[in-house]
Amino acid sequence: MSSTKPDASSPLIAGLVPRWAVAAFAVDVFFVLLFAFAGRQSHDSGPALVVLRIAWPFLIGLAVAWAVLIWRRWPAARAWPAGVVVWLGTYVIGMVLRGLSGEGLAPAFLVVSLLFLGITLVGWRGYVSAKLHYRSRRLAE
Repeated sequence: MSSTKPDASSPLIAGLVPRWAVAAFAVDVFFVLLFAFAGRQSHDSGPALVVLRIAWPFLIGLAVAWAVLIWRRWPAARAWPAGVVVWLGTYVIGMVLRGLSGEGLAPAFLVVSLLFLGITLVGWRGYVSAKLHYRSRRLAE
């Protein structure tokens, strides 16, 4: 089994070797698409492409937030600051683009999306960090 720690010669993307960075980005994309899918299921029974109509502003926000992680070289799998930057960047840019495109910004949607994106985009990072911390403590004993 290969090591998850990069060596000195490994290129880093947002604090992770490229394959782990791609996996972390894929998890974020999954949660944004899940958010859009849940919204479609709750409010719109139209075709599956409605998910992409809902998701596109948030996916752009996610990409911009990830660009910040890469630029700042913050570890992408950490809840702070990476998870918070991804969460708030995805949310704020997504809502701005959604508003500019003429889509609704109902107060309930603003709150639900803030909470859902926060729980998922920060939450998986918190879980991974806690799991790694627990493992490292058990190995040290």
